[in-house]
Amino acid sequence: MTPVEAIAQVSTGAIRHNVQVMRDRVAPAELLAIVKDNAYGHGLEQVLEVLVGEGVRRFGTLDLDGAFRVRSLVPDAMVFAWVFDSHSELGAAVRAGIDLGVTDAATLERVAQAAGDLTARIHLKVDSGLHRAGVLPDRWSEFTERAAELQRAGRVSVYGLWTHLAEASDEDDSRSIAEYESAVQLAREHGLDSATRHVAASAAAYARADARFDLVRIGAFLYGIAPGGGVGPGQLGLRPAMTVRDRVSAVRVDAGRTLAEIGYGGVLGLLSDAAGAVSVAIGGVRHPITAVEPLRTIIDVTGSEVSVGDQVTLFGDGSAGEATTQEWADAMGTIGEELVLRVSSRVPRHYVD
Repeated sequence: MTPVEAIAQVSTGAIRHNVQVMRDRVAPAELLAIVKDNAYGHGLEQVLEVLVGEGVRRFGTLDLDGAFRVRSLVPDAMVFAWVFDSHSELGAAVRAGIDLGVTDAATLERVAQAAGDLTARIHLKVDSGLHRAGVLPDRWSEFTERAAELQRAGRVSVYGLWTHLAEASDEDDSRSIAEYESAVQLAREHGLDSATRHVAASAAAYARADARFDLVRIGAFLYGIAPGGGVGPGQLGLRPAMTVRDRVSAVRVDAGRTLAEIGYGGVLGLLSDAAGAVSVAIGGVRHPITAVEPLRTIIDVTGSEVSVGDQVTLFGDGSAGEATTQEWADAMGTIGEELVLRVSSRVPRHYVD
């Protein structure tokens, strides 16, 4: 197996900076930090330490496994999970004090049953157009009326009313926000009048004051990952937290071109479709990736003095002349969030301020 030479350097200072940028931007709305997928591949334990140090006390994890892990690391925090199935340990989640996102009537009953003698704290989701789970508007009245009954019985406590925006266009999002506001009003008429409202994730929270409400769910932006479409982190005042580096393992001349190699094994899926699309930086100069093979990645360094052992920066904050994650994502037809998640867990994370 090819030795791992790559490292992923994570700047805790960048994360702190991004927290402050977003906190200032969305105030007076509160921040709910999304730390799903091992904090977007940055390392959950270390990222939580930074976020808690910045006063963040609300976290979203997507699934229950992540929620249990956050609960063990931050016992007094709000922990919100919203993806689970029929085999999920809902009773254990209630006992652990995890907030549960309830997206349909059957799950509402399951959570109330699983709570036993305790009270489950829940967030009710309306589908306002994204169609990523949630109760459809024509079922919302019945759904919230039942939730109010269960709340009066002490079996649940409706802490939140929420939705996701599609973020496909401003017009679509405006319609979704209007539908959400109507849903909130209906829920209040059924007695759910003290629930926290949350709609916006990173991009909408940054761009739209009318989407912020009481709480915003900020994920990618905390790590300096921009939404794409030509908009990079610098334009948003954010700093990329992850920089991925490797070292030149071989240099050779082939058909008049000088080619450098880095080992493929350490980075794994990150580079699989990078050939012909992106460049890396060596000595402050960008060089294109020309081929990705099972055990090596080929870089055209013709015209530059490159030696075995030289540092290769794949992407980062641009300080070594490298492209940002967003530049890579735009060139590869994906999103920056996907790229940081594709950095193999075999690649060591090194933390710097």
